[in-house]
Amino acid sequence: MSTAKKIVLIGGGSYAWSPKIVKDMLLTPQLAGATFVLYDIDAAARSLVARVLQRVQAEGGGQARILATGDRLEAFRDADYFVITVSTGGLDAMAHDLAIPEEFGIYHTVGDTAGPGGWARLMRNFTVFESFAEDFNRYAPRAPILNYTNPLTPLTDVLVRMCDAPVVGLCHALFENLRYLNHIYGVAEEDMEVSYGGLNHFFWMTEISAGDRDLLADLRARVASEGMTAILAECTEDSPVRDLATELFKRTGVMPYCGDRHTCEFYPLYITDREAMAAYHLPRTSIDDRRQQRERQRQELIAIEQGGELPEAYRTRSRETAADIIAAHVADEPFIDVGNLQNTGQIDNLPRGVPVETAVRIDAGGFTPVPFGSLPDSVVRMVEPWARVFQQGVDACFARDKGKALEALRLDPVCSHLSDARVRELGDRLLAAHAPFQPDWR
Repeated sequence: MSTAKKIVLIGGGSYAWSPKIVKDMLLTPQLAGATFVLYDIDAAARSLVARVLQRVQAEGGGQARILATGDRLEAFRDADYFVITVSTGGLDAMAHDLAIPEEFGIYHTVGDTAGPGGWARLMRNFTVFESFAEDFNRYAPRAPILNYTNPLTPLTDVLVRMCDAPVVGLCHALFENLRYLNHIYGVAEEDMEVSYGGLNHFFWMTEISAGDRDLLADLRARVASEGMTAILAECTEDSPVRDLATELFKRTGVMPYCGDRHTCEFYPLYITDREAMAAYHLPRTSIDDRRQQRERQRQELIAIEQGGELPEAYRTRSRETAADIIAAHVADEPFIDVGNLQNTGQIDNLPRGVPVETAVRIDAGGFTPVPFGSLPDSVVRMVEPWARVFQQGVDACFARDKGKALEALRLDPVCSHLSDARVRELGDRLLAAHAPFQPDWR
């Protein structure tokens, strides 16, 4: 089945995301003949990405159109799908998210989801997402929205509250756990039965099996005696240190997200004590690291544009699933993937309304959460406070209530070692640093 659709990438000049996502769609038969619109305020970036993808399209012999524009009306009008991969203020703004909390004894490893870094990122992205939602409703009210931008939970919540069309937040974190399980047991992903639930970057796998074999029970026993780091060292050459995952697995009896540098940011100990960070081998990604990575990605695109060899990655599908999701919706071919949807009861012991991460069924009817049930008591006690914090941050932004926003920061577990006065100082500093982007507080 082939049908021409207009698919808009917001943040289409992203050197990391746009080539990967659009390339995947170019390799997806159900999306043959689509028009891809790269919308970005950075003219040079969007043009470079478009020229590279036009080459990929030409070599593949497809019929898709690839356009680049900074005109929102041109981009959004009559769109069939939106994919969001933006970062308001870019790396210059993110530098404040990391540097200012450090002065208060908070050493972010990533800084895009939890803690004051994630809070600040919500504050500077909120009005941009609010304006997106208004224009989605105005120019393409039935177009489903796929959001990749962090902090994923609250920004997806902003869209859910405002948009007429269905909204889903996407992240590839689960695939990391599945890859580890494949390394350990040699079982293909499609041959596993798994159940998972929680918040983005803070999910838990409560059932893992292959046939009649209970892999979770087996792994639980192995982790108790060996630890995740040692287990992974036995089966993969690029063995990561996963000492925090080991500790959380032992504490809860279920498999946490094993991306320790994300998971650690939901707990005050692991990012407020330098000795603990060293003991758990928690690396920090600096802004300089990110700038260097971005420049490497740009140079790779320039080399392709200038006729260099097209890397094999551009000829094969990535592990991202945006293409599968849109294809399933277009062709009404049901597909189940991990997604973040408003909690209507799929996780029955987390607050209603907050976007939660579970399995999601996609078909022509849209996005339907697969019921998960309840998180174990040992887990929900850690996850539920974060759902409240994220909800209050979004509530504060819609109300333009600075006091409520600072209270959300006060309730953030990562700030629990700070006095009220220090939390206010931290919040005021971050808001001042992001003055061009933050809400107009009333």
